[in-house]
Amino acid sequence: MENLPQICVDTTDAFITTERFGTREEVIRWIKEVGIDNKVTVIISRSDTETGKRGRSNKLIFGCDKGGKHKRTDSGTQSAPKKCGCPFKIRLTTDEKQHVADLTKRHVPPRHILLSLQDRDPENVTRITQVYKHKSVIQKEIRGPMSEIQHLFKLIEDACYVYWSRKKDDSEVVREIFWAHPDSVKLLNIFPIVLVMDSTYKTNKYRQPLFEIVGMTSTELTFAVAFAYMESERTENFCWVLEKLKELFVKKDMCQQVILTDRDLALTKAIEIVFPRSINLLCRFHINKNVSAKCKQHVVNDLQKTIDTLWMEVVWASDEVEYGQRLHQLEKACVDYSGFINYVKDTWLTPHRHRFVGAWINRVLHLGNTTTNRVESAHWKLKQMLENSIGDMVKCWKAMNNNLRLQLGNIRASFQKSFYDVEHVHISPFYGYLRGSVSRAALRRIAEELLRVDYVGTNRQICGCTLKTSYGLPCACELGRYTLGGIPIPIDVVHVHWRKLTMEVELEVGEDDGSEVDMTCPMDELWRRFRSLDVIGKRALKSRVCELAYPTMTLLCPPPEKLKTKGGVKKKGKKPAEYDVYRDPSYHEYVDKASQSSQRKSQPSQTSKKLNTIHSSIS
Repeated sequence: MENLPQICVDTTDAFITTERFGTREEVIRWIKEVGIDNKVTVIISRSDTETGKRGRSNKLIFGCDKGGKHKRTDSGTQSAPKKCGCPFKIRLTTDEKQHVADLTKRHVPPRHILLSLQDRDPENVTRITQVYKHKSVIQKEIRGPMSEIQHLFKLIEDACYVYWSRKKDDSEVVREIFWAHPDSVKLLNIFPIVLVMDSTYKTNKYRQPLFEIVGMTSTELTFAVAFAYMESERTENFCWVLEKLKELFVKKDMCQQVILTDRDLALTKAIEIVFPRSINLLCRFHINKNVSAKCKQHVVNDLQKTIDTLWMEVVWASDEVEYGQRLHQLEKACVDYSGFINYVKDTWLTPHRHRFVGAWINRVLHLGNTTTNRVESAHWKLKQMLENSIGDMVKCWKAMNNNLRLQLGNIRASFQKSFYDVEHVHISPFYGYLRGSVSRAALRRIAEELLRVDYVGTNRQICGCTLKTSYGLPCACELGRYTLGGIPIPIDVVHVHWRKLTMEVELEVGEDDGSEVDMTCPMDELWRRFRSLDVIGKRALKSRVCELAYPTMTLLCPPPEKLKTKGGVKKKGKKPAEYDVYRDPSYHEYVDKASQSSQRKSQPSQTSKKLNTIHSSIS
């Protein structure tokens, strides 16, 4: 009997109806009658009744009594099961499936897909669970028999990304993976002066930190340079990532001049090792917030605003003389608060003042980047695409790739605007040499600096020349000299960064760098080694070469999921906090909340208790 061919009859059309049924019994009676007419025994596969509780609703799922697979038991009894895997079930139509697939490709959430189906057909009774199930079927069909890492490598290869990965010792588990979009590599080599780096969390189910590197175009838009998933945030991990970043530069002497980060000691040390000639600035925003939080802990309420103001004057000091004066004023105001002033000096000023105080960083060509807000904003946009933190690496890569496509489109549009659009303030002949050759962002900064000419004149002492040294643009005293002479601003006084208005360039290596992309010697050596090995050795070497030649055949596997093993049972209907993509509150945010709470009531709050537990690690 097993060898006899099965006779398949499609009865789909018989069960399609536009009729509305008033009661549960009516629909059951109708579908059973249709089943009898078509020689199909229809049963209720699953049902539910609305009780008023969340998640409960009236529903009936019908299926064939021969649907499903028989579960074998060791009862010892000879039986002939009637289940044969009959696929009959009341399900989405072919047109609805295609509509779900199209909207899924456009990253439309399931709830909106369901609304779209109902808009197309007001009589549609599709449920959200059917949409989720079909989305899952689509994803499985796309991946096919490939593993997660094989699928990831296929997507990366198809999109022509540059990527590297490495595995843990004595295992096939991915340790780190680094990738960069080909257009991002172009932008990096066009705009290499400033890079901003930071890690973000809660982006994947493996709980691995995501390290993101971004740069800035001549139109002051952010572009993502590269992403890296890391096993941990130690110096050795950062060194590996930064070495791969270094390989993205076409010319080895073209490394970035400024790298902006938070005060991560492991990352700072890695930058010193890999990019010893680069200047590592620290984020002013986070430093100021941490100092303000410490002030709220040590200083009485009446003096907090005064001391915060004095601190900001220290940070914004224009030269070393002014810095010394402002610091002396801060010390006098904090004479009764030794804990606070010692924290400020020992943690920030003594070891790091040259990384964030104006007297030092105003001499650095940072192009206006003194905080990590640029990369923080990039994190936020990526997480808007991700929606939750329980996706795998493939989902994360797709979100990054889609975000990059939007980003690159905006950058190209901004270049075109700088070419063809002229703002009214820039119509003057004074900007004649710059219009269409310099970005509108640079022209705006020059126009703002021109307003200072009235009281600066041509005096360099009053001017300070910060725009010249920090932005590479003509400062007020220089503009004053052009104004007095009736000379338009020469294009040569504008840094080349602001004059680049295209990314349609070919990356060409110089004559001295040609050997770096020559594969002749390595391939000859590989063949020599291959011929010298025995059969087992040849198999091993071939398998390693095949992994490079055919990435979709890789044996690499993702790291194990980090499951939560402690904590109470979550209430039904509530989304677990560890599934969202939102970052945990920072130290200064705990302090601000505790400070606000203490003003409303005198008893200690839960925030205060939490603050005490993290205080020691921050200070």
